[in-house]
This record gives sequence, C-alpha cells and structure tokens, in this order.
Amino acid sequence: MELSSIETIFRAYDIRGIFGKTLLPDIVSKIGTIFANIIKEWGGKKVGVSGDGRISTPALLHAATAGIVAGGIDVVMYEQLPISVFYFTIWKDNDLDGGAYITASHNPPEWNGIRFRKNDGTGFVEENKEIKKRFFKNMIKWVSWNEIGVIIKRGAEDAISDYIEFVSKVPVQPVSKLKVVIDTMNGIGGLLIPRLFRKKHDVITLNAQVDGSFPCGSPDPVHADLSNLCNVVINAKADVGVAFDGDADRAVIVDDKGRIVPAEVIGILLARNLLKPGDIVVHTPECSSILRDKLEEMGIKTVETRVGDVFVARAAKENNAKLGVEGSYHFFLPIYGFYYDDAILASYVTASILTEENKSLSKLFDEIGYYHVIRENIPVDDVIKWKVMEKLKDKVLREYSNVSTIDGVKIYLEGASILIRPSNTEPVIRMLTEAKSKEVVRDLHKRFKKMLKNTIGEVAHS
Repeated sequence: MELSSIETIFRAYDIRGIFGKTLLPDIVSKIGTIFANIIKEWGGKKVGVSGDGRISTPALLHAATAGIVAGGIDVVMYEQLPISVFYFTIWKDNDLDGGAYITASHNPPEWNGIRFRKNDGTGFVEENKEIKKRFFKNMIKWVSWNEIGVIIKRGAEDAISDYIEFVSKVPVQPVSKLKVVIDTMNGIGGLLIPRLFRKKHDVITLNAQVDGSFPCGSPDPVHADLSNLCNVVINAKADVGVAFDGDADRAVIVDDKGRIVPAEVIGILLARNLLKPGDIVVHTPECSSILRDKLEEMGIKTVETRVGDVFVARAAKENNAKLGVEGSYHFFLPIYGFYYDDAILASYVTASILTEENKSLSKLFDEIGYYHVIRENIPVDDVIKWKVMEKLKDKVLREYSNVSTIDGVKIYLEGASILIRPSNTEPVIRMLTEAKSKEVVRDLHKRFKKMLKNTIGEVAHS
C-alpha cells in the first residue's frame, strides 16, 4: 500500500479509514506504539483500551493493544463499551494515564479508526499531528522483550455498573416516569442505554441488538431516516424519543409530536436548568445562532471553537465552561467534572428536566423557537477537499466583510448565516444555512451551494 493512500486516515481529531484498504491491523499496531511512546514521555505507565461494536473492532482492538504494550506501557483492555462509558472509566480511574478507543463513530460499517483520550477527559489535538509525523518518519520506539507492558483484561459489566451508579447520582434526577423510545441503531449503546433508562422510565427499544453490520441502515442518526422512530413515538404516545449512533456519542432527540429537536434547543434546555448567569457554554460554528442568542438573554456567556469533540473539550477546559454543544448532537457536561462528550448522560438529564418542567418537550420546543436550517453534505474527494476550501475562502473574503474562518468559512448576513466547512471524518464538505424565514434560507443555500460546486469543479480540473 502506498503511503499517500494511508495519509488520508490521519484526521484532525482521530484516525479513520476503510478496513482492509486504508486501515489495517499493522497500521493500528504502529500507531498504538507511537501512542505508548507519547504516554511514556509524559511519565505515564498504564492506559485503557476498548472499542465499539463494529465487526472489525476486535481485530483492531487487539492490534492497538499489541502495539501499546510493545511500546512498554501496560494496558487495561476492556470488552467493547459505549464510548462515553469508556471515557468515564479513564476519567475515574486514577491509575490510568489515558486511553485508546477503536471506532468510526457514525460512519458506514466498513469504516473503523482509533481515537485517544487523556485522563482528564480531553482528547489528542496537537498530539494527533505528532502521531502522523512519527508514523511517516518511522519514529517508533519498541522496547526489548523484557520491558513489554502487561495486558489486564476487564469485562464490560463492571464499567457499565459503575457508569449507571454515577449517572444515578447526578443532581438532576427524574421526579416522575416518562415513556421513552430508544433507537440505538444496532450500535454499542444497546448494551447499556435501554437498561439505564428502564431504571426510571418506561422504555420501548428499536434496533437494540448490537450488530456491527448495522442492518437498520446508517448508524448516523443526524443524517439517517428517523421516520420509524418518529412514528413509534407518535403511535405509542411517548414523551420523547432518542436515537444514538454507532458508538453512542451522538444523541438525536425527538419530541412527543415526532419532530426532531435541534441540538441547540437541547443545549438551551440544559443550560436553563443547570447553569447560572455568568457561566460559560462552548459551542461550534455549525450551531444555529439561536443557541448564542438565547443563552446571552439568560446572562450566560458563549465561546465559539472548532468543530470536533477534542476541540470542544479543550476549549471547555481552557475557559472553565460548564456546558458544550455541537450541532451534530454531541453534548459536553463539564459541570459534572469531566471534559469529554457524553450523549447518554445528556439525554438522561434532558429526560429528567422534562419531568421537572412538567411540560411536554413539544411545548418547550415551541416556546424556545428555532431558526430555519438546511444542512447538506457535498461529496468531494479527500485529495482536493482542503484545496477547495482554500479557494472558496479566498472568494468569500473578497466578497463579504463579516466572515469567521475559525473552522471553514462562516458568512454572517442580516438575520442569516452560511457555514461551509470540510468534514474531518468523511470525504464531504458540509453546508449549514440558517435564516429566520424558509424563503430566505432556501435562496441562500441554493446560491452558496452553487458557489461551492463551481469551486469544486475549478479545483478538480486545475
């Protein structure tokens, strides 16, 4: 395999590729050793390793473990767990100096990858660049036979039980019982999420069996067809529905009328019930402006940062934030002491808030309101994706004055905005257009999509 084809797997906040093509066990093993080298340079001695429910995960989990111990670091190898449960184990265990998790999150079943976490819940950012550099320069240090790390195997049940106990003690708990529909989309969340919610609520499950081939279809609730979940919520007269992705780090929430509730509205509900004036919320450019507007009305400060869980976690730590929100339905609750995202806890707390508010989610949604939003992924080859963005940025900066380039380009217009940014995990450029009226958002989206398409064509033929 040519090194140029491997290069695409190194992303801004993780390593991700297609198993058997760009991502192979020997690659993951080498990356695992580099990870061990970095941990050892920091004075660490032991890390945790786990992964999601994909078919290729066990092979890569063992490959990563082999690479890490070959770098002289001990490994606690957990059976496959939801990602936030694994993060929780890293955070609460004082003996662990970090962790590696095998996942491709919401990508199709042929994809997989690896992502790294520090023991405070923040992830690798600059370190991912360092891993890439060392990989391609073959700067890998294996230890001698008598210095190899020890592998300690742990089952999933202890970690799951500890997590459920932790969640049951957070301050916001249900004061009454709801009817909740949970769709774990054949992801690893099926191990835990229905069990957690059944402790307090009546639960209907969809696609709860863990199956790495994802027979339900796409394991991405943000872009998949959720009509089945919405219909079940309506027909069962349920209070709320929640869909989770492959590793359960995204939670898309559906109200009692079967409407998908924007992540920003959930963020507003969480902030309104958990925070006080002067507290800080971190969010990404892809979030609708309603989040910033409503929070500022409550006296809550907002900080914008790059898209990606590692960037939000880092910004939350740097700004002592109490909450973090991504428009892709990642939620961060550093108010509880950690910086990693936890969609399971966020959805549980949201349900608890509904019991306290004594109002339906649909009523709360209508009271908060929303901006009209169009989201679209435009396919573009990874090889030219970044060149397209550079050329597009030049065009936009020449034509518009109010532009943010913190992550892609975001053009602010009167009562509207357009965000165009490259995905760090897929061969697409994402577009998000928002406005206060349907007509304006449609016209703006059409105009800027044409600009983007023209730019892709120009770069592809240059």
